Amino acid sequence: MGCGTMKKKIDIEEYIGRYAESAVISAVRLRRYWMKQGNTDDEATTKAVNQAIGMLAASGIPPKKLMDLFSELEGAAKAFQNILAEVEGSKTSPKKSRTRQ
Repeated sequence: MGCGTMKKKIDIEEYIGRYAESAVISAVRLRRYWMKQGNTDDEATTKAVNQAIGMLAASGIPPKKLMDLFSELEGAAKAFQNILAEVEGSKTSPKKSRTRQ
């Protein structure tokens, strides 16, 4: 076999974890979809969260592990927000001139 043709085996826990992660992303996308369909913010959020809850329940992951997953995702989201805020701040703030002393 050529290089890169072997598939990596994923254990069942990693597969289930990925499914749970996709439920969260799906909720974000579904909320946008329902908003475009004319639902209010609350209606769209409720519909999206209900579907995500169904997916999470189907995953069989215990609530404690789901909380850990959500904490990880929250931390990652905050890190991305901080980075983007820095990037945006550097675009709008005047550059300081650097002089050698």
